[in-house]
Amino acid sequence: MRHPLLHRFINEFALTFDGNKWGHNGPYLVSRVIKRLRIRRDFKFTIFPPKAFYPVDWNKITGFFTKPKIQSESRWVEAKLLQLSGKKTYGIHLWNKRSSRLTIEGSFINRVVSNYLTNR
Repeated sequence: MRHPLLHRFINEFALTFDGNKWGHNGPYLVSRVIKRLRIRRDFKFTIFPPKAFYPVDWNKITGFFTKPKIQSESRWVEAKLLQLSGKKTYGIHLWNKRSSRLTIEGSFINRVVSNYLTNR
């Protein structure tokens, strides 16, 4: 916790938490803190594009948890695996509200987890 921005994010979270507003405690929190610090040049940080952590939209997340049944679904899975193997994706947001009750058997997520465990 040495980066001064991290401390500011945590402080903002503690002071302004609101579980009733979508994004308030995540992306909008980051935006609020960064806007207030716009004039500070001594905070060195990088803002990654959304695809770095959100390689799939919330409305398509079930595709990560469903075993492909047709060729187009298989191609989509292969394209996503290729995207994740590149150096531009750092994490996968699983949109818990949409995916918490889904299983991973035979799915994209199953392959990602298996690849991760194999390559450790």
